[in-house]
Amino acid sequence: MTEEKAGGQDAAEVASSSSLPADENPPILKMAEREDWVLFRTVEGLQQRAGVPAAWLRRLVLKELGDNALDTQTPVEAGEVVGGYFVADQGPGLDGMPEEIAELFSIRRPMRSSKLIRLPQRGALGNGLRVVAGAVLASQGWLVVTTRSRRIELQPQTDGATKVIKVTSVDYPVGTRIEIGFGEALPDDDNPLTWLHQAMAANTGGRSYDGKSSPFWYDPAQFHELILAHGEQPLRALIAEFDGCTGSKAGKIVAAAGLDRQACTDVTHQQATTLLAAARKHVRPVSPERLGCIGREVIANWYAIERGKAFIGSSELRAEIPFVVEAWAEKVSTAGNQIGLTTLVNRTPVTGQISAFRDEEKDICIFGCGLNTGFPDTPTKGSYAIWVNVTTPYCPITSDGKAPNLDPFGDAICAAITTATKKAQRATASERKVSQKDVVLEHLDQAIADVSGDGEFRFNQRQLFYYLRPIVLEETGQTLKEGNFNAIITDYETDDDEIPGMYREPRGSIYHPHRHETIPLGTLTVESYERPEWTYNKIVLIEKEGWSEALKEVQWPERHDCMLMSSKGFTTRAARDLVDKLAEHNEPVDVFLVHDADAHGTEIYETFQEATKARGARLIKIHNLGLEPWEAIAMGLEVEEIEQAKMRRAVADYVLKRTDRAPDGTNWEEWLQTHRIELNAMTTPELIAWLDRKMAEHSTGKLIPPPAVIAAELEQLLKKRLRELIMERILREAGLDRQVEEGFTAIKLPRHDTLIKGITKMFKRAPEREWRDHIDAVVSKLLSKTVS
Repeated sequence: MTEEKAGGQDAAEVASSSSLPADENPPILKMAEREDWVLFRTVEGLQQRAGVPAAWLRRLVLKELGDNALDTQTPVEAGEVVGGYFVADQGPGLDGMPEEIAELFSIRRPMRSSKLIRLPQRGALGNGLRVVAGAVLASQGWLVVTTRSRRIELQPQTDGATKVIKVTSVDYPVGTRIEIGFGEALPDDDNPLTWLHQAMAANTGGRSYDGKSSPFWYDPAQFHELILAHGEQPLRALIAEFDGCTGSKAGKIVAAAGLDRQACTDVTHQQATTLLAAARKHVRPVSPERLGCIGREVIANWYAIERGKAFIGSSELRAEIPFVVEAWAEKVSTAGNQIGLTTLVNRTPVTGQISAFRDEEKDICIFGCGLNTGFPDTPTKGSYAIWVNVTTPYCPITSDGKAPNLDPFGDAICAAITTATKKAQRATASERKVSQKDVVLEHLDQAIADVSGDGEFRFNQRQLFYYLRPIVLEETGQTLKEGNFNAIITDYETDDDEIPGMYREPRGSIYHPHRHETIPLGTLTVESYERPEWTYNKIVLIEKEGWSEALKEVQWPERHDCMLMSSKGFTTRAARDLVDKLAEHNEPVDVFLVHDADAHGTEIYETFQEATKARGARLIKIHNLGLEPWEAIAMGLEVEEIEQAKMRRAVADYVLKRTDRAPDGTNWEEWLQTHRIELNAMTTPELIAWLDRKMAEHSTGKLIPPPAVIAAELEQLLKKRLRELIMERILREAGLDRQVEEGFTAIKLPRHDTLIKGITKMFKRAPEREWRDHIDAVVSKLLSKTVS
């Protein structure tokens, strides 16, 4: 979490007597000036700077030491020694001479500029070590640092410095070990290691963010403060330290803001704002998934995770802060109504006071650290132990002691606690049998994070299925079927919106008339789809593949200005997505649906037009062309008998209405239980003739754009053709081919082995490139020297 910048005065200005009448002769009142670091010298001042009561100072100091040790991402040990405590890691150790290490523990040391950099981590060497040194000084305790084979005894001084008392050579080549003892001035604590042990527990699993800070994580004011804190450092060097801004991109960003060769200290607030906007245009925001998570296995069995973004700041360029909220719950007793809450930010306990309790209606409530929230959907009976962790690159703070303001994450905290406690309640309800759906939903967030590389890559639904299938088998003893899994995902997306980053494989195709383009129909295709201007005004969606080629052969799509869309079986999500996208387009379009004469086919139309679990009704009217069973029978098509299914086949509402008023008394719902007629029962000439009749009944005719569009097309094409004719004449008269040959002869070509070396070097730098890319670069360089 970001700490506030040290400095400032808490004294008044000296009163001036010159403005007072001489005969009043008042006393001159002069307030002593005091720097902020002196507050670390007393227990009372330390409480103010640390943001905790005196009774918690011991646990806070040990937590600060533990946070620094855990930031090394190596194994950490902690415990008691004679007269005190120790914290040890296996990191690289502390660099510098003993006097430089002592400076790290100086209460007079100003906050380093690195503390202004926003990252989802516990923190670096900043205000935390000043608290450590202050606790030793205020209580007359002792402090020893062992690192890089040196045991350094330190003693913080009242002048703000820390003195090296003694240095001893020891056999300790790896890591850092800090031992600390507290004097009697600090109140006793029954469990001073509790916060440190909680932080260590939260550090035992999951994945952490390994990227850099993002320009999206700052508003202009904080971005300007960060720049100024880097003094005379070149601005480009600072920008290169941001996510996605390495290499030449940093230069482009600085140049786009007009700040070439600028030092950080010279940047104005307006320039910082312009630079921040330029940086954001050149990089992608960091998704919440990239932040990683602790994971369900670390703390308790019943787990929930929520992800989102908080927008913080008052300017137009507000900071976009991604976050991950994880909650774990355990029902510790069916009796009583006690709620135990442990709250962490970036895997370390918060220092602010936050409590959980039940209100008069027995709902779980949380108060403190910016939250005053009740959760009406949580279980109303029983005692629960709840852990919450917020992973975020920036959490607002309310005190020098880094007490967080969790309000920006309040909704996600509420949702995660509600889900986790519900799971814990269900699990303890007479140890009821867990369903496949329960297991899928419990592990779904983790599955999404894993198959997507924490949101960095796209993934498909079948990847989730294969990831979750062995987990479901292990926890329920039942094999997860794909149909059941797809239904669970549909229900989930109905409640929580579509899963971000998940695409569906192409299960059909699109054909553009007149352009003779065939495009696979998949989620990714639809996302990037751009409708060709004034090319078609109809879409015919055929539920099965195979017919499109026959229709294209006789130019049926061109005759009707109709896009062909085919899909396998049920209308795919991609097909529905495309129709929804076309509904928002300014060009009109009619959509026609063709399907088999069976129960499944009637459902295709109904689910395509009407609202379903996954989304609302189409905004475009869908015309149902059939084939309907009564129509197919009248055409004399072959009827296929099918076996009665164990469960009744659902049919569309329009079939039920037809049954009620059928002149021949046929119960079409019953008929469709044991009969079907396929489109394939028609010959190709019969299908084309049938489609032509249907289109004549429903179609609006050939496409004729508005007059303005026609006029613009005429003008554009005429100018294009004129340009081509005139260009051809000019080049012919100028002897273009002769000039090209003369220019080519004058250029000295590089040797073949030089080209191969260049290609090899490029591959090492950028393995995704093609050899032709190097040839292109060489040609560009040769031409830049030749053609003026």
